This record gives sequence, structure tokens and C-alpha cells, in this order.
Amino acid sequence: MKLLKTGLSIAVLGLALTACEPIKTNQGYRLDPEQLAQIEAGVTNKDTVQAIMGSPSSIATFQTEGDAWYYISSKTEHLAFLAKEVTERDVVIVKFDINDVVAEVKDLSKEDGREIEIVERETPTGGRKLGLLEQLFGNLGRFNSAAQDN
Repeated sequence: MKLLKTGLSIAVLGLALTACEPIKTNQGYRLDPEQLAQIEAGVTNKDTVQAIMGSPSSIATFQTEGDAWYYISSKTEHLAFLAKEVTERDVVIVKFDINDVVAEVKDLSKEDGREIEIVERETPTGGRKLGLLEQLFGNLGRFNSAAQDN
């Protein structure tokens, strides 16, 4: 009986310790540095970039001269119900000129990023707030039946 209790205690302790293991997530495509070295500014075109690196994660929508392709990857981890924490982030920006030839390649890491402060203000709206019962029963009697319209 004592051996059973000891074994059960060890199993519960082992289960508790494995529950504290962080959950790790990889998102995006990890680019090989050799792939990135194949892309040369002024030489490589869009089709070649897509053949080497694949489709981009995002494409810039507001470029005046040429396009910009973004290849984004990140690693996150979190414990149980706690918020996710980004442990590693890599962003490769490939900018093209008007002729769809690579103009510039930038490789940015997590340290190059900036935290954005979110504004918590709310826009005031007109009217009044309705309670639960007003929302549920507010329309009763407002509509005429089809028989009354004739």
C-alpha cells in the first residue's frame, strides 16, 4: 500500500511539473541565410525572388515606387493561460523598383521592432444605454400586423 501511495505521489508530481512546461509556437517560414544571400539588389527580379523564397507573408499596399514584400516569422511561448510572449521575430523586407527588380533587402530582428502603445479611449455615441429587459421586450407592440394594414 505504501508503495502504491509513493508511486501515485510521484505520478502526480510528474504531471504537475509537465503542466508547467511552456507551449512553444512557430509561425511563418524560417528563411535560410543562403537563400537570402542569393538575392542581389539591382540584379534579381520578382519571379526569381518568389522561386527562391516562396510567396511573401505580406505585400505593402501603399508603395509609390515598386512593391515591398515582407517575409515574417516568429517564435512565441506561453504558460497555461498567461499571455503569449514573442521570443524571436525575423522580418525580411524585399523592396522592388518600378521594373520589378530588387532595389533593397532588409533583415530585421525582434530588437529592431518597437512596442506600440494602444489608446484606450472610446468614441461617445448618441442615445441611451438599454437594459437587458428593454433589449428583449423593446419591440413588442411596435409593429402592425398584416391584417391591420388592409
